[in-house]
Amino acid sequence: MNRSLAAALTVFSVYLWGDFQVGAQDTIRYLERATKETVSASGAVLEESPAQVVCKLAGSAVKTIPAADILDIVYDVPASVRLSYRSAIAEERKLSDPSTKEEDRKKAFSEALKSYREIQPRLAGEKSKLAERHVQFKIARVLAWWSEEDRGQLEASVAALTRFLKEHGDGWQVSHAAKLLAEIQLDAGNVEGARKTYQDLAATPHVPAEIQEECEFGIVDALIRAKKLAEAEARLQALSKRVLPDSPRAIRVSIYEAKCHGASGKLAEAVAQLESILAKTDDKSLKAAAYNALGNCYRLNRKPREALWPYLWVDVIYHQDRQEHAKAMAELAKLFEEQGNAARGREYRDRLRREPR
Repeated sequence: MNRSLAAALTVFSVYLWGDFQVGAQDTIRYLERATKETVSASGAVLEESPAQVVCKLAGSAVKTIPAADILDIVYDVPASVRLSYRSAIAEERKLSDPSTKEEDRKKAFSEALKSYREIQPRLAGEKSKLAERHVQFKIARVLAWWSEEDRGQLEASVAALTRFLKEHGDGWQVSHAAKLLAEIQLDAGNVEGARKTYQDLAATPHVPAEIQEECEFGIVDALIRAKKLAEAEARLQALSKRVLPDSPRAIRVSIYEAKCHGASGKLAEAVAQLESILAKTDDKSLKAAAYNALGNCYRLNRKPREALWPYLWVDVIYHQDRQEHAKAMAELAKLFEEQGNAARGREYRDRLRREPR
């Protein structure tokens, strides 16, 4: 082999494998809560559940990572499928790369989906069961992402996510899949479906309390969307009895109460309540929730220009809470698309796929 060919193959290998480690290792990408930084570490996944992932990282002791903080895992797979697996991941990444051209995005979607579907049955067996489960999740997620651009994939994405949740209630991906499914259902106007998705997630064994609380507020959001305000307010009243006055959770209940006012047409009352909360708290997560609620109230009252600014405040200033930031970016994507600015809308959808959620 001549030197130029050898050098070319070396470059190709580096490009293809990217940040993946060669050898029998998994690569875990997660959000470190203490530093708010995204971490990519190599090691071996030992155990998974809806609550956490337990892994032995290279050069360190066993580490437990909350399932909600996992961004992705690249599993070590048999050599017979390794090349196809890495290629599928590379194609999937192109979907969220803003520099990818339209025709290349469509090709990337098709290639990623095709490769994942070919790989999945070849991962059958006890040794690769974690990787097989994750590939099934990847198929559902790719379909869900693409359904934002091609509504013809909506039914397939809902079916894939529903099937995953039915078959893999013991995986770390459960809360990620359920929240993605609920978002799709709400966007499609299936409020009752989203409500059931949140209820089922909250009832899933080993789901942590923080996810159960998210589900409570998710159900309230669904009820507000369905204009079932009396039921939403009743759930908020029940929640308020279980929290300490002036605690972060109590303030969050107040934020949702303001959203109920906004949904009922009491826009001035809702705005006043939310502005009061914003003036009193220094908690950036609560500020983000309040600004998002303010944007929601304006949107519910058909004031899209007024809604834009609160969401932008979350995107630019109060983005520390990744869940609230994701909500703001999703609303910004919709607003820009509704105003005919497809490029800005896609920009926010691409960021949603790339950034920690």
